[in-house]
Amino acid sequence: MRPPSPFPAVAALLAAVLTACTGGSGDGTTGSETSPSEETALSHIHGLGVDPADGRLYVATHEGVIAVADDGSSQRVSDTADYMGFTIAGPKTFLGSGHPAEGSGDHANRGLIKSTDAGETWKTLSLGGEVDFHALDYAHNTIYGYNSTGGLLRVSKDGKTWDKRAELAALDIAVSPNARTSC
Repeated sequence: MRPPSPFPAVAALLAAVLTACTGGSGDGTTGSETSPSEETALSHIHGLGVDPADGRLYVATHEGVIAVADDGSSQRVSDTADYMGFTIAGPKTFLGSGHPAEGSGDHANRGLIKSTDAGETWKTLSLGGEVDFHALDYAHNTIYGYNSTGGLLRVSKDGKTWDKRAELAALDIAVSPNARTSC
């Protein structure tokens, strides 16, 4: 007899996260808090992470980064940019990529951006205007990014200089917690 599939539990958890993350005024402001019963559709979720600083779930979307509290309420903590790539690198330290908020005047491809205040403000570290990382991961003090515009996996220790690793078609990347690499 096969053990029960974990997929129903995963689907239920994802549904809870999606419901909790649909709150928001939709007015493009940051810090709009809502209850789980209020709903504003978010078009895509691109990344999830738990900040070790506060234990909250952070959700990267086409409409910004959303923090979800234990009670299910949500709050937009960033601008309304499209956060295509997202990972948490440490306490209050987030890495991202994607496209700027409408009317911001930023590069269409944001390269690698970094926040050290849990997503409230972001600074370009590298590759602004050149790269659109649709997948990011951080492990072993190393940043792994998948550049969707060129189908290229890149790796960096400092977020500024990058090694080109492999050309491939991917939707996401994951790094083994046991793997050890050198750049």
